[in-house]
Formats: sequence, C-alpha cells, structure tokens
Amino acid sequence: MGGISVEYFSRNSRHCGIALHTTKTCIAHCGWIPNRNSLQFAIFRLRRKIIADFGNKPYTKPLPHIMTKMRTITIIFTILIFGFISCSIEKKKEITINGQIVGHGNPDKIEFTIPIDGKWFYGDKKSITTDSTGKFQIKIDTDNPSFTTIYVPGKSGGILLTEPGQTYNVNIELDKERKSFYIDSPNSNGQRFYNTLPAPEFHMMGLSEFYNDSIPEEISSKINSLRESEISKFHELLKKKEISKDFHQLAVLDREVYYSALEAGAASILLQKYLNEKESLVIDSLKKFWNTKLKVSNIIGNDSDRSPWFYTLASNFIRYAQLSSEEFDPEILKKKYETGDIYQYNIDEAKKYLAGEELEYYLASYIYYESWQTKDNSKKIIGAYENFRKEHPQSPYNEYLEASIKPIVTFHKNLKNAKANEKIEFVENYEEIDTFKDLISKLNGKKVFVDIWGTWCAPCKKEFEHKKSLEQLLNSKEIASLYICEGKNSKEKVWHEMIKSYDLEGYHLLTNEKLLTDIINEFGNNGRFAYPRYLLVDENGKVVNGEASYPSQIIQLEKEINENYVW
Repeated sequence: MGGISVEYFSRNSRHCGIALHTTKTCIAHCGWIPNRNSLQFAIFRLRRKIIADFGNKPYTKPLPHIMTKMRTITIIFTILIFGFISCSIEKKKEITINGQIVGHGNPDKIEFTIPIDGKWFYGDKKSITTDSTGKFQIKIDTDNPSFTTIYVPGKSGGILLTEPGQTYNVNIELDKERKSFYIDSPNSNGQRFYNTLPAPEFHMMGLSEFYNDSIPEEISSKINSLRESEISKFHELLKKKEISKDFHQLAVLDREVYYSALEAGAASILLQKYLNEKESLVIDSLKKFWNTKLKVSNIIGNDSDRSPWFYTLASNFIRYAQLSSEEFDPEILKKKYETGDIYQYNIDEAKKYLAGEELEYYLASYIYYESWQTKDNSKKIIGAYENFRKEHPQSPYNEYLEASIKPIVTFHKNLKNAKANEKIEFVENYEEIDTFKDLISKLNGKKVFVDIWGTWCAPCKKEFEHKKSLEQLLNSKEIASLYICEGKNSKEKVWHEMIKSYDLEGYHLLTNEKLLTDIINEFGNNGRFAYPRYLLVDENGKVVNGEASYPSQIIQLEKEINENYVW
C-alpha cells in the first residue's frame, strides 16, 4: 500500500482507547491538528496520499486482492473518523465549586442540585459534608451551561449559572442579621445580580404584588416593564464584557420564562376570581385579552425547560387553559381533589399541551412536588409514579421519583402497624389557645424544643426521619418536645395519622387561626413564615433561640442547646 498500513496509524500511540496518532504524529504525516472543523480536509489529504501511493506502483494482483486492500482502507478511514471525532469533542466538562460557610453556627452539611441533561431538577438534590472550618467542594460533570442551587438547610442558599470547565468560589454568610451568598468566579457581577432575583424553590412569590390588580392590560404592562428592566441589565453586563455570551443567553432565556410564568399565573388568579364571582362579562373580556398572549408556543420547542422556572410556567399555563375552557366545572374539580383523582386529571391535562422531553420533565417535576408536598399522603400519587415509570422506563428522573415516593409507601405501612404510645400527648384544650405565650405557659418549668410544622410540608416530614437521634439528645438533656402543627392548610385527620405513623413522642396541638397568626407575627418576617421552624424555650417560657438548627443537623443543635440554656 505504498507505506500506508495499519501500523501507520498505530505505531506511535494509543489514544481514546483505539490505535491512533497523537497530535504530533498527525502534524508530521498529515500537516493537520485534529479538530472537527478540519476533518473533511484531513480525509481529503489522506485520500490524495493513498491515491498517489497506488499510482506509484501499478497493481498486478487479482481483483479480490485489490478489494481486500480497499476494505482495509475503508476500515482505516472508519477508525480515523471515529477516533478524530472522539478526540476533537474532548473538552473539559467538570465544574468545580469551592465553598466556605462563615458566621453563626457552621452546619455539618450543605445540599446542592445537579442538572439532568442541562435541566434544573429540584429532585436531584445531593448533600456533602463540610470540614471543621466550614469548607466544602462540589464537582459536577455537565455538557451545557446550566443552573446549580446550593442550600444550607434552614439557613441560606443561592443559585449559580454554571458553565463546563469553570471554577466557582462561593462564600455563604450565616450571620443572623445579614445572610449573604457571595460568588467570586467568572461572570461574578452577573451571578450576584441573578441572586437578587426570586428563587425558583418558592415558585410564584412574585405574584403577590398583582393580587389586588384587576385590569389585565395594566398587569401585562407591569410585567413587561419588569422583564425589560432585568433583561437590559444582562445586556449591559454583556456589552461591558462582564459576562460570557453563554451566561447571557441562559440568563435572558431564564428571565423570559420567569415573566411568562408570572403572566400566566396572574391571568389564572384573575380569571379564578371572576369565575368565583360569576361575572360572565368580565370573564369573557379577560379570556379575549389573555388568549392572545398565552399560547402553547411559549413553552414548547424553545429550550424553555433549561430554566428552573419552566415547571412553574407550564403549570400556570395549564391552569389557565383549564380555567378558560368552556368545559371547566369547579364542582367536578373539587370532587377530584377530594377523591385523589386530581393527580391523573392534571397529568392528562399536561399531555394536551406538552410532548417529548418537555412532557417527561414536567411530569417528573409534577409527581416529585406532589409526592413531596402531598397533604394527605394519597396512595394515588403512588399510582401516578408507577404509570410514569411504565411510559418512561429509561427516564433519568425515575431514581429520584422512587426516592420521593418511598416515604408515602412507608407512611402507610407504618400507619397500618402502629401501636398506641403513651408518650404521645395532646395539649389540653388546645383548640382554645390563641397565643404562643399562653401555649408555652402550659409547659412552664420545662425546657422545650418546639417544632412548628404542617402536614403538607415536605421538609418538615423529611426532618421526622431524624426523630430517633433527636429524641436521644432531648431525653439526655431532659428537654420536652412540642409539635405545633399549623391548622390553616393541615387536615385534622391527616395530622393524627402523621403523628401515629411517625410515632412522634411529645406534646401536640393543631393551631386555630388566632394562634397561627400570633406565631407568624412573633417569629415570621413581614407576614412570611418558613416551615419547618425550630425554637428553644427555657423553663421560664423565654425563647432563647428563635432559629434553632434542624434535627438533621444534630451536632450543631446539641451545641446550641448547650450554649443557650443555663445548666
């Protein structure tokens, strides 16, 4: 073959698992450095050399021999093409996040999300321990710019727009007066600005400022002004070369998705309001306006699912489509909630508008959130998961959904096998207690660990998994447990079932409206209250720690107990 043989490609090195040239030998033999854009040119050069070699020595061998030679050449080209493509697309994909937690009470772990196929999925949450100085390191492999959220459970957190191959240095301040998430990295100014915006875990808190608005044109105008203001900030950062093009593209996409979600949410709230009031003329006017703005094309086929707000956008759009349908009947919907058929109904509604990866991602998110936050631990959400697994057997979300469904399966198993426990007590006449002060007076003379929770609250239920270590700690310190379940959104039947299933030893009560309002005013933030919430109360009824650590942070909690109480 005039010097062209298999050895020609393999004698110098083995790269990417098959016999190929190194860059050095490629330059020597081909005058070419491997990269995908130059592949056709390289093949052309090699073909020309082979033809020249054949031309230098006339072949007198039989045709079969010539065909064998040609097949050899074909094999060589195939190996070369796949090898060069493999080598040329090799790039650094690892993201490194170096973190430092400083301030009040360094936790022993932090949590973070990992993108799945470039999509932010709240269910893919991992945890990592910090060292004695509060330092941690996270490494993530990803192909595309995407979002990663970092949490200090019950304390603080933030979100990063990450790019393959980059390193990010994060400082998380936990001082009570000033919690901050500081990023020193590529695109730092863009990262800091993004972290002043609403966090995706809290869905549509931004809707609150539109609750009292009733004119759709004004609502839409306000939303567009906010959208343009934020996007223009990212345009400005790109113009100053303070953020990369990839960062800019993802940030702008995210803002478009967020404000589309906001508009769909505002439309749903306003339409629901007038449906309840049966204002047919107003309803027709609202539909006429919003139907021209809320289109399925806003959520399909434009990479919207790369934004953490995609699920909220799709949910709000589907909700609006349900409400605006001529077939919508609120009584039928109410019945579906009561029977648990609401899960399959919402899944069927989603299938009307979504398909492919968007549908898979949406349904995975829906089942995850519903299983995580179910108010009644319905067995029907288990059926929804099983159907999803049948329809998407290879889905990367299945392992996370299985983990989120497992506590519901365990709940029903434990409830079935539960036995009476004398250490579970209900506060006497709890229905008549209207203030936190009056409640604590019932336990005067006791040190008390207070757990404020709700039957619908997923993090609350997650913390119950650590009850054994919590009970051991509190018993060793002679501290009583008081479980305050909010009574606004928690059903009394489910409340009793959960106490029984989780075997929660201690004192219990379900708040009335006045007590809940008093607790939120006393320990909330301008009317907002995050569940779960833990307090340490001394023998005199004084709250000595209004933000105690979670049971899952048992080492830090023990430290706080030792420091806050007088022993």
